[in-house]
Amino acid sequence: MFEFLPPEEEFLKEFKNPCWKGKDDLGRENLFCLPFFFIIGFTKSGTTDLFAILKSHHFISSRASKETHFFDRRRRGRSNRMHRPAGMFQPRSFTYYANRGTYRDDLMKTYKEVEGTEVLFHGITMDATPSYVWDNEFWESFHPGLSEPPVTNADTLAYLNPKTKIIFSLRDPISRMRSAYQFFCKYRGIYRCDRPITPQKYHNLVVEAVEKFSTCLLNNTVRGCTYSTETHQLATHLYASIYHVYIADFMKVFPRNQLYVLQMEEHIKDPITSANNICDFLGIPKFPENRLRGFLGRHKTRNQLKDDERIPYVMPETTEILEQFFKPYFKELANLLGDEKWYWKRPH
Repeated sequence: MFEFLPPEEEFLKEFKNPCWKGKDDLGRENLFCLPFFFIIGFTKSGTTDLFAILKSHHFISSRASKETHFFDRRRRGRSNRMHRPAGMFQPRSFTYYANRGTYRDDLMKTYKEVEGTEVLFHGITMDATPSYVWDNEFWESFHPGLSEPPVTNADTLAYLNPKTKIIFSLRDPISRMRSAYQFFCKYRGIYRCDRPITPQKYHNLVVEAVEKFSTCLLNNTVRGCTYSTETHQLATHLYASIYHVYIADFMKVFPRNQLYVLQMEEHIKDPITSANNICDFLGIPKFPENRLRGFLGRHKTRNQLKDDERIPYVMPETTEILEQFFKPYFKELANLLGDEKWYWKRPH
């Protein structure tokens, strides 16, 4: 599928972003580019607002709207098998992906001669698809009989460009699960949601999800159960909250300095510092503080729910079940990333 991609040494030196010239599906000469960086997770962890903030930067261009879903779904012509019929999408070629969007015009606007570098076009492009980190749900079809996936989206992105930069946004997993349940229930067709949502219904789903995962662990590894579609209950999205498993797979194929792990709660408290820290990570100029402050004042948070679309409260016994379930995984994440903030202020 990726024969169209030239070797890294053939990327155009005048572009900071990985770009090359080639022919599109109609045989026309064109400029093609890979994303310089990806926002790959996690779902319901502030990625929509992060995407909007970064997209407002003069040097950052989005390839298209948020969530292209090329590497997890569209290149196979399928959607998430859990909530839509297979074959919903037409298979998309890599040529289509590299040719998609209006990013070329944006990159051309960043022309500037700088002494000491060949780079003339200093803009970069991004792909913000938060399911890339967890949605590897077709691996069992390609590798029947295995208990863990030998290849994930991490391997695919590293193969395409080992210099790619990756951004993760993490949210307290117990809070994230509640948000996922409310959000997915709002949209008909994602899964069969028993409306109206109530604390008891949510509790029952949590119990079911924890039992599924715990049963899987009797004969499998944590990684195997995290990726096994047998444990994947979309209603609570519990499996996508085992953060350390997914991040560890990216750490196997990318240097640590190409991975940026953001805590959503910290970003919300100080979005200006957070956004400018990301600019440093990407190697682009920081946002002018007044302009970014003005953008944040005008920007409306998306994906907000109405009061009747929210659970009014979570039962204490539900929270207790989840606290006990995630306790070892908080520790794994904190050890992996070397920071106790990944306990989210819990005693440990």
